[in-house]
Amino acid sequence: MASVPEQDDLAQQVHQYLREHPQYLWDQEDLLLSLTLPHVGRGSASSLLERQAQILREENQRLQQRISALLGAAQQNAALGLHLSDLATELLNTPDCPATLHTVLTRLREGFQVEALALIARAPVAELPEFAVLEATDFLALLDDAPSLRAATGLSLSPALRSTLFAADGAALESFALIPLVGQHLQAGIVLGSQSPERYAEDAGADLLNQIARLVTAALDRCLTPC
Repeated sequence: MASVPEQDDLAQQVHQYLREHPQYLWDQEDLLLSLTLPHVGRGSASSLLERQAQILREENQRLQQRISALLGAAQQNAALGLHLSDLATELLNTPDCPATLHTVLTRLREGFQVEALALIARAPVAELPEFAVLEATDFLALLDDAPSLRAATGLSLSPALRSTLFAADGAALESFALIPLVGQHLQAGIVLGSQSPERYAEDAGADLLNQIARLVTAALDRCLTPC
């Protein structure tokens, strides 16, 4: 009697042979008559054809789910691209810094569905009093998470900094991102927060945030007076 390892080897050989010769069973009527494949959850015998049909149905369902996911992602990307285009167009028409900032905040909240945001700066900006001046260590710590001044996701904020930026709402936020606004006349940024841990997880949407950062930095640099 063959040992268990030998049986496993033999089963593997049969499996490999049938995979390489998928038509083999077609002409083996006596073998087909002796094969039974129990239905999952029923206990009755079913034909090989029925089992194959079941596998094909399951594979088709998986493919349909994958296609739906891809279509959903494509539609989402198209919508985000449209919002980005709208932001760029509106920024071209803003007459001054307050109007520019209002456009940015409105677009982030309504177009990009940002739940919470905080405006930070390294030093006071006369034309933009809405930017909160952070301690140098806190400001630089945030920028350190944005290599080469690129947008950063997956930020880790201390409870104290959360409270400073988002007040009481900070305790409920689970993920954070930074849009750096560092230009010729500006050293600032926009910190984004979400209650979803996945919304601003590491590398999630960083490319889109980079595009927003370039647009907003250029628009604000244009309207600011030199320091």
